[in-house]
Amino acid sequence: MDKPGRALTFYHFLITIPDRIYPFAEEIEGQRVRFRRAYDQALARIQEKRGYGSYGAWLITYRGVCHVVGAILFIGVSTFLSKQLFGSDVALYVLLVLASFALAAQEFLLQPQTHGQMKMHSVVDLMSWVVPFGIYVFMHVN
Repeated sequence: MDKPGRALTFYHFLITIPDRIYPFAEEIEGQRVRFRRAYDQALARIQEKRGYGSYGAWLITYRGVCHVVGAILFIGVSTFLSKQLFGSDVALYVLLVLASFALAAQEFLLQPQTHGQMKMHSVVDLMSWVVPFGIYVFMHVN
């Protein structure tokens, strides 16, 4: 099997950040664990009960909060870069629109194919990114 490219490795790194920082404890073989092992255990328990592709309300909420934090960080970095590189808010708005389209493609095309993600999960994930973008734009356009 071919070694994955750097772009794919970086993408995988980004989408698994919530898995690696999962702060809640799970019990595995009598031990309380956190982070990636706890996340994997919680996901396995939910998928055993509800089937492949299910994340359950708790994990969807947790991942949604992580997405909102990611959106806020993305807005901050994008604002700084657009001001420094282009000196214009127009570049920021274009970047946010392009990011929204890329996220929609990821959530509705890529994630369902690679992780069996259900449509409702895709909707929640997309909204947790796009709503902060919209709020930021609304606050700065008016």
